[in-house]
Amino acid sequence: MSKFSASDAAFSGFRLVRENLKTVAVWAAAMTVLSILSNALAIQFFGPKLGAFLNYMSDNSTPDPEELVRRASDLAPLMLWSLPYSLLLNGVIFAALNRLVLRPHDSRFAYLRLGMDEVRQAAVWLLVSLVLMGVLFLGSAVSGFLGALGGPTGAFLALLCGLGSIGAMIYLAVRLSFASAVTFDSGKITLFRSLPATKGLFWPLVGAYLLAGVMSVIVILLIWMIVYAAGLIASGDFAATGRMMRADTSSLRAYFTPAGVVQALFSGIFSVLTTLIVFGPAPSIYRELKEGGDGTTDGGW
Repeated sequence: MSKFSASDAAFSGFRLVRENLKTVAVWAAAMTVLSILSNALAIQFFGPKLGAFLNYMSDNSTPDPEELVRRASDLAPLMLWSLPYSLLLNGVIFAALNRLVLRPHDSRFAYLRLGMDEVRQAAVWLLVSLVLMGVLFLGSAVSGFLGALGGPTGAFLALLCGLGSIGAMIYLAVRLSFASAVTFDSGKITLFRSLPATKGLFWPLVGAYLLAGVMSVIVILLIWMIVYAAGLIASGDFAATGRMMRADTSSLRAYFTPAGVVQALFSGIFSVLTTLIVFGPAPSIYRELKEGGDGTTDGGW
């Protein structure tokens, strides 16, 4: 069984950023434009309801469940529209990431395409999400049933079941973490047949992914600290700086301000950096294992 360094793999996302600065800049610009367009459409058709929902959430640390459901139901059409948009966006992003790692010489259009590779990536991410949510939902249902039995025994069993379902979801998420890379590499939607590629590597993968996640949080916090420091020096008001970095979505006129554009720009940058730092290790490890002879699968599913 091939080995890899978890600490080295965790920093593979940083290497991708350092070695592909122009590509990162193009991706950030594209994400910024998409963020502005999607927000503008949401404001145009759901501006008042969206503003009311966001204001209610910001003004209530413990929102009333019934009121929350009522306000969220007003945004149901927006949520239904956001699902295919998010799937397509994820498909393009992760296809580009896999192309960058697995086919670095195929750099046309900054690795961005719109074709069957992107469709397959959207499909595999939807399948992985459904599997993980299904495990969590099943565990919650069984936990609720055991809790309804009453007594200390029922509560203890419900707690164990809840923790077990979370553990099972984490285990599957790690074991299926190569599904995107294998799907891109094989040209077939591959879910459970990607499991052999991660066999015996659960804990090293957990270490690599956890370290990458921590580093991503540190990077984002450092960027925010720099931005807030610059805003504080410019305005002299910490609260005003915080308000400046939150775009006003109450109307298109309020959104298309310097603050709104800056917020969209940072949203695009954060999205790209997070994708590369957090999700970059998986295809990088898969490539390393494949070169070592342990990254093959039997095809689709």
